[in-house]
Amino acid sequence: MDQSIIKIINKALDGTLLTRAEIIQLLSVENLSPESFAIWQAGRQFTSLLNDGFAEVHAHIGLDAAPCPMNCQYCSFAEINGVFTEKVTYPIEKVIQDARDLEAAGANALYLVTTALYGHRAFLETAAQVKAALVTDIPVVANISDFGPDYARELAEVGIGGVYHVIRLGEGTYTNCKADVRVRTIEAALDAGIPVGNCIEPIGPEHAPEEIADLILMARDLGVAFSGAMRRTTVPGSVFQEYGDIPYGRLATYASAIALGTGPEVKGNCSHEPSQLCAQAGANIMWASRGTDPRDTTPETTRGYTVSQVQDIWWETDWKVWKGPSRYYQR
Repeated sequence: MDQSIIKIINKALDGTLLTRAEIIQLLSVENLSPESFAIWQAGRQFTSLLNDGFAEVHAHIGLDAAPCPMNCQYCSFAEINGVFTEKVTYPIEKVIQDARDLEAAGANALYLVTTALYGHRAFLETAAQVKAALVTDIPVVANISDFGPDYARELAEVGIGGVYHVIRLGEGTYTNCKADVRVRTIEAALDAGIPVGNCIEPIGPEHAPEEIADLILMARDLGVAFSGAMRRTTVPGSVFQEYGDIPYGRLATYASAIALGTGPEVKGNCSHEPSQLCAQAGANIMWASRGTDPRDTTPETTRGYTVSQVQDIWWETDWKVWKGPSRYYQR
């Protein structure tokens, strides 16, 4: 066993923030090595202690599918990938029914997810109608395109409980978004009193530990409610097809290293897509899905998990399932 890895792990478990070099060292261990399993165990211990052993199910509802001009090339909605050639927008009746179903099933947070073509005005109207149709205090989370301080305040006024927003790997190179604008959106949400969920994504086999470490430090510095690891699901015919995907075993190491690297103030740790390996390694937030999904090539997701399937993962990996509104989106 590499004693330098053990030293870094113990430093993180003691609550001391890791340096960039130390985070890179954790991310660089050989897959299936004793060091990787030590990181898994430490990540699980760390997240469990921060969350009293509880895990959550967050629910994704995709509202539309469209040839999106932001051209995030890992996304099936990207116009450049040619998967979706026409805009599909789900009627509010379906969105509300999906929201009620997921709420009744025990989801802890409800994400409304759009392409850049959905429109900020339309989103406010949809969010208000969904909020009015719910019977519990489950937080409604906005996963939408970039916005400024004025719109952040409008989101707060309609009762949005959280925002999911990230700076993606390759931002500005493989997307038409700008990293500094993405950061300003996160800051606008936080300034409006809206908690922000985050993730290091979408990770492929070509991404270096240094790239991942920089985003970990950015998430830590911004003060997000949770972070974690999401693997890329490669869109057929996209520029990433030559690289493919990373295995869940590797994603589990990244998830646990990210938990240790973001430190004790970033309490939650997510992974996507749902995986028992990542749960065992310390991820305590995973998603159930309905509607459109940027990993799918059909308007209605064929790969999405149900709430009960994610809850089964928590049971199989000895997590307790949190009941009620998410702890990460408390305003």
